[in-house]
Amino acid sequence: MFGWLRRTFRPPPTEQQLRMARILASYPLYAPPEFNPDSTPESIRAASAQYEEYFLGSRQARLEALRTFLGNFDVSLDTDDVGLMAVSTWLPQWADLLIDDFDYRTVWYANLRLEVPWTGPQHGLNVLFDLGIYYAECLWARRTKLEWTVMRYRDANGDNAALHSIKGLPGGKPFDPIDFMHHQWWSICQAKIDKRRRSPLGDDPMILRSDTFYRHVLSNAPPGRRRIKTGRPAVSMR
Repeated sequence: MFGWLRRTFRPPPTEQQLRMARILASYPLYAPPEFNPDSTPESIRAASAQYEEYFLGSRQARLEALRTFLGNFDVSLDTDDVGLMAVSTWLPQWADLLIDDFDYRTVWYANLRLEVPWTGPQHGLNVLFDLGIYYAECLWARRTKLEWTVMRYRDANGDNAALHSIKGLPGGKPFDPIDFMHHQWWSICQAKIDKRRRSPLGDDPMILRSDTFYRHVLSNAPPGRRRIKTGRPAVSMR
C-alpha cells in the first residue's frame, strides 16, 4: 500500500536536454569490425590488427562527425589554442547531457569493452570516443615523436577489452585520451550533482571551469617542448 509514494519520478526534460537529444539523434555510430576471435594468440592478434587498421583509418571521418556536431553549438573544432579553449568551454556546459544513463558501471563497461553499437541512452558515447581522438590530435599538433598503441584483447576474466594509448608524452607513461574523456564526463556529471545538492550559487569546482580541459591538454604538451614542424602526417582538422 502506498508503494507508489516511494517511486522516483524523473523531472521533465530541460530545454538543454531536449536540444542535446535533437542534435545527438543523427550522430554516426562508431562501428568497428566485430571482435570475436577464437582463443589462440594468433587469432587474437589478427583480430586486434584488423581493429587497429579500422581505428586509424576512421579518424578523419570521426573528427568530421564531431566537427558537425559541435558546430550546432557554435563551437569550431580546431586544434590551435583558440579552438581547444572553445571545446574546453563547451565540455562543462554540455558533456553531462551526452549520456542519458547514469549507471556508471554499465557505461564504463560499454566503453572499456567496446560494447557497440552505442545507441539509445548510450548514444553519447560515440561523441566521447571522438572527443578522445580530438584530444590526441591536439597533442600531435604540439608535439613530435608520438605514437598510437591500439589493440583489442581479452582481459584476465576472458572479457573483450580495448586500448587506445598515446606514447611519447612527458614522463614516459602511456596515456589513453579516449579513456580520459570517459572519466572527464563522469567527473563533470558528479560535480554538477554535488553542486546542486550543496551550494548551487557557490564557486564552480575545478572540473566545471572553462579552462580545465584546455589546461590538461597543454600539460601533456608543455609550450617549451612544442614542435615547430609536423613530425607526422596529421589528420586534417580543416
